[in-house]
Amino acid sequence: MGRTENKKEPESGVILLAKQFGRTSFASLSSVKRALGTGKVGHTGTLDSFADGLLVVLSGRLTRLVPHITGFDKTYLALVEFGSETDTLDPTGKIVVSGGLVPSRADVEAVIPEFVGEIEQVPPLFSALHIGGKRASDIARDGKTVEMPARKITIYSIKIVDFMDKYALLEVRCSKGTYIRSLARDIAVRCGTCAHLAALRRTAVGPFSLSDAAGFSALDEFTIPSLLEHPRGGAERRMDEESEESLRKEILGGMKGMEPSLAEYCGMFPVEISPYFVDSYSNGRPLNARVMDAFFRAAGTRASSGMTAGADAELAVFYPKGAFGGVIEKRGGKFSYGFVVPPRRDFVVYSWDDIVGGKFSADFRSRGTSLTIGSFDGPHIGHDALFASALSKRADGLVPGVVTFTKSLRALKNPAVYPGDIASLPQKLGVLASEGFCFAIVIDFSPDFARIEGIDFLRSLVELCGMRHLSEGKDFHCGYNGSTDMAMISGFCRDGGFSLSTIDSVLYQGQRVSSSRVRECILGADFASVRFMLERPFALDCTGFEWSESRGGGQVCLSARKSGIQMLPPDGRYDVVAVVAVGDGRKSQKQEESGVKQPSANVRAYRSDCMLENGILRLSFSDKLIGGCVLAVQFGCPDENIF
Repeated sequence: MGRTENKKEPESGVILLAKQFGRTSFASLSSVKRALGTGKVGHTGTLDSFADGLLVVLSGRLTRLVPHITGFDKTYLALVEFGSETDTLDPTGKIVVSGGLVPSRADVEAVIPEFVGEIEQVPPLFSALHIGGKRASDIARDGKTVEMPARKITIYSIKIVDFMDKYALLEVRCSKGTYIRSLARDIAVRCGTCAHLAALRRTAVGPFSLSDAAGFSALDEFTIPSLLEHPRGGAERRMDEESEESLRKEILGGMKGMEPSLAEYCGMFPVEISPYFVDSYSNGRPLNARVMDAFFRAAGTRASSGMTAGADAELAVFYPKGAFGGVIEKRGGKFSYGFVVPPRRDFVVYSWDDIVGGKFSADFRSRGTSLTIGSFDGPHIGHDALFASALSKRADGLVPGVVTFTKSLRALKNPAVYPGDIASLPQKLGVLASEGFCFAIVIDFSPDFARIEGIDFLRSLVELCGMRHLSEGKDFHCGYNGSTDMAMISGFCRDGGFSLSTIDSVLYQGQRVSSSRVRECILGADFASVRFMLERPFALDCTGFEWSESRGGGQVCLSARKSGIQMLPPDGRYDVVAVVAVGDGRKSQKQEESGVKQPSANVRAYRSDCMLENGILRLSFSDKLIGGCVLAVQFGCPDENIF
């Protein structure tokens, strides 16, 4: 079986980081860079060294989205100290005014409404704003003064969390560009006194919360008594090795991908690409309204309005299974690429001969692997928890992979009555790659392999593949005649050097989801249930079919005998969608069974009438069909255009 390894580029994602006070934002980003092994990260708004709280960091190609997230609303906790003002308006500066009156809580509450809404705010002189081509803070350090122009900002709410002596703890939700230091100064002035910001914590940026950030548990308590006991300011704090390693694991485990809900929050319209058009999109096929209608379907509540004629918009593209694919810009009814995040290609396929022959990646083995084993015919929602469990071990530095088989093991038990597999091997491997697995070990269940004892098989995975974690269902068994069950595996894992997660079954309409149940629904033509359990329509992989064509009466008819390991619905007439590669279809037909990459030909989708009879498919199209190779036929598609 062929193996393909591609150069790995920095992983694209969103990292929520809890910055400690006493560290600069730049120094805090170094923890993210070391954890991800890349310098390609971008922050979406710094925090001063005396402040702590949420930093939203983007990595890889998502750094292109920094301007979107920079504009999000922000929420802060701010400790205001009345009666003294510093030149920087924060605890790092020199006191320039002191002895001012200390207002009461009622005094502060009385003036707060004046600062809620759209207001004019004068930024601090010590700031990163540029005046006459120079930073205002550089001008201030030279001992010069300059008039800072007021700017419009919006403060959505101000709430007094606590009040003690000369200190007020405020919660402020505000727009981009708001200086909390200036707000403290201005509230004090309105109360007839002076003040400065003694401490600051950013608790939210748009939909992101500090409580979800890596390093949050290491932050000190943010209350007036705690802050008075541990005042902010002073030299930069450094992390010890143990703390740095703990933070690294949190960063890796908490890394988020771009999601449709976040795209909508960024003001973009999410669209999901059809699986058969992934290569056409990632290879930069020209875009127009007709192509967009064929390529994409709505993935979010605002997508349909973003696609309307004449409306300018940015479309956030998502691959099947939700991986972010980039941005398409729509201006004046024309579409163009903003940027493309290529689909993951760092997916390696091994045979069992590769494994016993020592050809497994030395890097994967040294890092350790997290595996799940099974036929995974479908795959379906019953497998999702297994996949999630195995993939979650990325947080511990393990490489996630799958051990599967060329075809379902059910076919070996009673081949005379077995209807066929739900998915072809390329379809199954394509799903596993899109889930985020790094490799698959595909085993041809030969008589020699069938004689291997279960514990010996698992020991081989430990020794040859570095298996350190295994995720399986409660009824999993393996080895000769399936004699090794979960009780035996659990006992072996304690001595075998790996951990074990046992996953419960998934129910749909009160019954366990399984590949057998999906097959029953296909045989019953219950395509709605099939679509729900597979999370996609049932698609017959037509690679290798020999099609014959006839034309007449304004119709184009294609017919072929089904081949391959997949099952068919019962004989009858169906409304289907045929995915056709227009152009050199012969190349598509020669696609190897072990491949996971879709053909890069000009791909189109056509609704068709399909007649199934004795293993023969007859597709009828209007005469607009352009000749080509049928890649797949999808059954049970919804009434709306899924492309």
